Amino acid sequence: MNQNNLENNRIITISLFILALVAVAFTLNFTKPIMIPFVLALLIRILIDPIIDFQTEKLRVHRIVAVFVSLILIVFLFIIIVPFIVGSVATFLQSADDYNTKVLILIDILISKLADFDIVVDRDIILNTLSDLPFLDWASTILSNSANFVSKLFLVVILTLFLLLGKKSQNISAEWNEIISHVKIYTFTKFITSATTGILAGLVYWILGMELAFIFGSLTFILNFIPYFGSVIAVLIPVPIAYLQFEDPTYLILIILLPTIVHLIIGNILEPKIFGAVLGLHPITIILSLIVWGMIWGFIGILLAAPITAIIKISFEKFETTLPLSRLLAGNLHHSKTN
Repeated sequence: MNQNNLENNRIITISLFILALVAVAFTLNFTKPIMIPFVLALLIRILIDPIIDFQTEKLRVHRIVAVFVSLILIVFLFIIIVPFIVGSVATFLQSADDYNTKVLILIDILISKLADFDIVVDRDIILNTLSDLPFLDWASTILSNSANFVSKLFLVVILTLFLLLGKKSQNISAEWNEIISHVKIYTFTKFITSATTGILAGLVYWILGMELAFIFGSLTFILNFIPYFGSVIAVLIPVPIAYLQFEDPTYLILIILLPTIVHLIIGNILEPKIFGAVLGLHPITIILSLIVWGMIWGFIGILLAAPITAIIKISFEKFETTLPLSRLLAGNLHHSKTN
């Protein structure tokens, strides 16, 4: 009888847990316009905290002054980066006619290759299709999304400012202090490694003379937050532009090979040594987290999936009741207790 009660209680607990997860996912999706800026602001606050702590503890600067100095440094960094990106786009647009000509030549080559296999393709239909593409609609969509991005960025900055100016609680348990410390180390280190990857990849593209080098470097930085797939996408995105820009295939090979080496060194050698067991997420866990967070928050959810899941694991492993869930996220299903 007791065995049946325990089994029933376990089934009820698991059912309630699944229902709670569904309810949380629905709530996160419904509150997406508020939660995404808040989570981004929280991550930015974690990134800025070491800079503020250095000013307050080492330089003896007042916290409010340290907060504004840190924000000014970040704004100054954006002011330096943006002109390079704008210049890269302007150079690309100036060469648009050349790319159009190269695309037409490429189409002719493909049609002739298909003709060798007795596959007949009407060149005029392809050209008319290309000319009928809704570039104006795409441009207006990009502009509207850019305006939406600017408004969301302003909200993120305001939320970050309020989070930074808030007073730190002095009555924090040792467990929470340890969680916060691990989360700060992981978030700050991941940001540094992603930024390093983006800078090195951007420098490779720039040295090779590739147009849109700084944009591809920025995309590499952003996509590096997506485990496994992000690095592959970041390496492959510049390939079409490189193929159209350079006639010498050596450049195309270098544009694929050198960033791949950068990703392998940083992603497979440096990051595991730096993070150690702090991250410790199973590959299946990461893939499922990408799917789930992508369904909840879209592309932003995919970018934030690994950091959020890592933070959840770090938090779970510090408490006895949630320790089995932490082991589940790590893929440690056959853990045995040792006395």
